[in-house]
Amino acid sequence: MSSDLEPFSESVDDMFSRLGLPKPEVMAAVSSEWDELAGPPWSGRSKPLYIKGSTLVVEASSGSMIAFLRYGEESLLRKLAERLGDGTIQTVEIRSPDRN
Repeated sequence: MSSDLEPFSESVDDMFSRLGLPKPEVMAAVSSEWDELAGPPWSGRSKPLYIKGSTLVVEASSGSMIAFLRYGEESLLRKLAERLGDGTIQTVEIRSPDRN
């Protein structure tokens, strides 16, 4: 076999990185553990949509909930850093549910 070959998982990670996307397991962890990971006030009032670069995009349950969730942003970022590693998620963008 050629020494130029690399494991498929490394190729996928490299491709995601070049596209500015996190490793697939990061979004999988955020999605599957959201209610427990995020906790109040996020749990039941929001859902993670996707990660672009180091920004987690979250949909609020209603437009009026956006300002309320912003107060919990620092706490959420600390929890995400503890679970996923420092710098993985650096900012949170909160979107209204009616935004396309």
